[in-house]
Amino acid sequence: MAADSHSIASSWLAALTSAITSGDIDALSTLFLPDGWLRDLLVFTWDLRSLEGREKIRAFLSPTLSEAQVSSIKLDADVNLAPRSSFIAQLQAHDVEFGITFECRRGHGRGYVRLLPDAVGEYKALTVLMMLSDLHGYEETNTLILRDELAADHSKDASEEFEKWVSETETKPYVLIVGGAQTGLQLAARFKQMNIPTLVIERTPRVGDVWRNRYPSLTLHTPRRQHSLLYQTYPSNWPEYTPRDKLAQWIEHYAIVQDVVVWTNAELQPHPKYDSAAHEWDVTVLRNGVPVKLRPAHIVLATGTLGKPNVPSVPSQERFSGTVLHSSVYKGPKSYAGKRVVVVGAGNSAIDICQDSVYAGAESVTMIQRSSTCVMDRNFISGFQRQTWPEDVPVEVADLRWGGMPFGLTKKLSIATQDFMRDAQKELHAKLNKGGLKVDMGPDGAGLYILVLERLGGLWQDKGGADLIADGKIKVRNGVSPASFTKTGLVLSDGSELPADVVVYATGYINIRETNRALFGDKVIDQVKPIYGLDEEGEVKGSYRPSGHHGLWFATGDFFMSRFLSKTLALQLKAIQLGLLKQ
Repeated sequence: MAADSHSIASSWLAALTSAITSGDIDALSTLFLPDGWLRDLLVFTWDLRSLEGREKIRAFLSPTLSEAQVSSIKLDADVNLAPRSSFIAQLQAHDVEFGITFECRRGHGRGYVRLLPDAVGEYKALTVLMMLSDLHGYEETNTLILRDELAADHSKDASEEFEKWVSETETKPYVLIVGGAQTGLQLAARFKQMNIPTLVIERTPRVGDVWRNRYPSLTLHTPRRQHSLLYQTYPSNWPEYTPRDKLAQWIEHYAIVQDVVVWTNAELQPHPKYDSAAHEWDVTVLRNGVPVKLRPAHIVLATGTLGKPNVPSVPSQERFSGTVLHSSVYKGPKSYAGKRVVVVGAGNSAIDICQDSVYAGAESVTMIQRSSTCVMDRNFISGFQRQTWPEDVPVEVADLRWGGMPFGLTKKLSIATQDFMRDAQKELHAKLNKGGLKVDMGPDGAGLYILVLERLGGLWQDKGGADLIADGKIKVRNGVSPASFTKTGLVLSDGSELPADVVVYATGYINIRETNRALFGDKVIDQVKPIYGLDEEGEVKGSYRPSGHHGLWFATGDFFMSRFLSKTLALQLKAIQLGLLKQ
């Protein structure tokens, strides 16, 4: 099949080259299936775009193809991206897929193509990803900046020269990244390799504290390859699901190994002012209690997709004799032994806290579920993720392949196969239903992953909680919400009373855009577009792309998103720095 895949890919690529060279938009669009997808990451526009169907692709390329000057389209020389046949389970079809390289007006490009036979057996594109990979003359370096250069120059003190570079970066960063966890650090590592002076500020005393300060039982719900860090995968004996403390240690180690310049115990102060003439921000950072003035050209907010905790205002809380807290400050269940624990909410944090409380010996544990929850088995989800990021394929290759699958298409395929997904969860859902939990399969039946992209809430991946619910060890009150407190518990919206010694709000978070209103002020935030969730094309709103306000950027999403899209954000910032892109 390898030979056939190569000839099919080469034939299609020759037709693509011919259509682009001649500027024949109609011929180019017919190389796609009628419902095929084109994903453009900075090749035809300075934005992230996904186009579905020949008409939209034709309309998109008509004003942009000639200007893009795409040429020298070739099969990618990386053996991991050579033409191959792969089975697309959602379509029950075998494709031919392969990586490509090309040149364009702005620089070098890479892409990924998936072909399927149409009704008459001709191979057409289901998906085509075309992304700018480097600017001409400003390519990303493959080794740590300064290190090899200093090692080869014995006339200089390597330590002194490196400290000088750090000092220059601290004094005049081109980019200020707010947030020193995995997203901010991956961005900074990428920016450094593209010679973009970047300073990261982190409000906690140590890099990794945002994870250390969470509850002890917290682990990541995805296999380790999916949540690898840019340039630096985990050791071969790393846990499959990374625990809180290991992740905290690893990202602290990552910042050191990648030479990321980080200020800890440092916090951006209200209200940064943007100088539209100088294209710079006037900001104050409180570092170890001392105010420091900086003038970065760009601020990237990498403080997490979720903003401040959403804490409900329930009347008469002052009457309650027990403990009330939000899940964001939950530190573990040690003090809950013998107590009546009520958790308001039914997402990932809620089920973790409920499970913790049962195992800690709580007298009773009750989950208050206000609306239905998308619950899927963690092993089921992990199976798909292991296929996407297999151990024997470089993470950057797996990222390119997955990045070539538009989220909008993923949603459509998930909706089309919802019966299969629902059937796979039948036993799990039966346990949950037995205990009174109301379950769903996400928006339009698309499943958990799309719900993560659209809401990042209302879901959990089950790893034993369903058994405790079925056995009655976690009781569920469905379709109600807290109406008021009493001295010894809660009155619910249906008028019933629920005794409690501890009430934990696992009620989610306020959107990152609104969370930053107090920091930046209405004048700035009112210009910012919606942040996170999928737009009408299936791209993530306001993230790694223009936010609506000059010099202000948002980085959201999971490990994959920040690994993969860190490059597109870096390219935009570099193009602005070089004067190639006007703000």
